[in-house]
Amino acid sequence: MEYNNKKFITEFKNIIEKESPKKILFVCSNAYDRYGYRTAIDELGIECVPFTDFEPCPEVSSVKQGVEVLNAEGCDFIVTVGGGSAMDVAKAIKLFAETDIQILAVPTTAGTGAEVTRFAVLYNHGDKDSVRSYDIIPDYAVFDYTSLASLPYNQRVVTGLDAFCHSVEAYWSVNATDESREYSAQALELFGEYFDKYLEDDKASYEPMMKCSELAGRAINIAQTAAPHAMSYKLHKLKCFYHGQAVALCLAYIWQYMLENCRTAEFELILAETEIISGFTSESFQKLLDDLGLCRDMCLTVNELDECVHGVNVDRMSNHPMKFDYNDIENIYRSFMNVK
Repeated sequence: MEYNNKKFITEFKNIIEKESPKKILFVCSNAYDRYGYRTAIDELGIECVPFTDFEPCPEVSSVKQGVEVLNAEGCDFIVTVGGGSAMDVAKAIKLFAETDIQILAVPTTAGTGAEVTRFAVLYNHGDKDSVRSYDIIPDYAVFDYTSLASLPYNQRVVTGLDAFCHSVEAYWSVNATDESREYSAQALELFGEYFDKYLEDDKASYEPMMKCSELAGRAINIAQTAAPHAMSYKLHKLKCFYHGQAVALCLAYIWQYMLENCRTAEFELILAETEIISGFTSESFQKLLDDLGLCRDMCLTVNELDECVHGVNVDRMSNHPMKFDYNDIENIYRSFMNVK
């Protein structure tokens, strides 16, 4: 089966023509015309200013630089093509610029769901410093699932796992609603059916995996993430794990800890529903991570452990249905990290 993205380019052009911008800020990675969207803008005869000066973990300083470019160039529309980092930068530029400029997002990974969320993850000198606002949810999104064909295997793994974690955490969250849990359930069903095929590069999996990411994003947009994300950030920074890897490891062992220390019938029901909907138990999810080669370099020094325990994201942790104290958090880290 072969795919081309002509229909998505046409959809993209139709949106641009509808909004009729005079100059577009094009927020993307350095490979800014890999998918043909920059060329599409040129074909419409609209001036385009690329902004690529940011890292995979974008710093606040990069966003401020983007705001300067936006203002200096007089851009009146933002297009962002890429994964979560590019979309987060575009969203934060809009927020920091205090403008009602519109954003058109074209996600090129199946994981973050940033094209439908009110969050933007930034870093301030290496420390996570995320922002949130309903005003930064992109106005338009083009779901060009053909872009997934160029995604390396390891990126498929870690971004796909991020979508899984978004779905589970939103399902667990104290902020969950019937709507958010329906999004989570749909995303988990798609993940269970298509993730293995996606890793095998079955092209028929591209569209459902991108839909999985979108639905998971819609779930966290309502319910937010919980303890696995809260505990992942320092681990991601200290061990240079991929974000999706760090979150998945935390989720797998938080899941196990919750089962072993379940304190109410409500928690038992939530965990049972998680197994039924996702098709995973905590043990089978741990095995998946091991089979994928993500359980390597699992060592922390005592000082690193202390930094992880006391560096959890309090905001995300408050969304978790089971309340953890520092002893709980340390025990969870020790359950999968070797402390020396």
